[in-house]
Amino acid sequence: MPVTEKEILDALGAVRDPDKGGDIVSLGMVSGIVVRDGNVGFAIEVEPERGPRLEPLRKAAEAAVEALPGVLSVTAVLTAEAATGGAGPPGGGGGAAAGPPTPPAPPRQAGRGGAAPPGGGGP
Repeated sequence: MPVTEKEILDALGAVRDPDKGGDIVSLGMVSGIVVRDGNVGFAIEVEPERGPRLEPLRKAAEAAVEALPGVLSVTAVLTAEAATGGAGPPGGGGGAAAGPPTPPAPPRQAGRGGAAPPGGGGP
């Protein structure tokens, strides 16, 4: 039977943040859980200044999930986003809007609007 997101969250509930004292699930640090054919991936969101010293936390989270029956592999990543200076979107998002990035604008073609070519471009 495949592992469920609830089982993963229950396992991660035993992993405690060493600085904050609570478990990483109740502190809202776990996001983006993906389960595919026994392979599990998720992110642990941390403050940028804490990221470098939380590698043991990431490894503990991977080990907790890897111990679950039906799990073949686990990939946990620490993600950190710098706080923005202005007011964020409603709901406290505070960062870039979720969703795929906006594709770049197509390049401009010569002679199609924009600045006139050197020499005035007239007849």
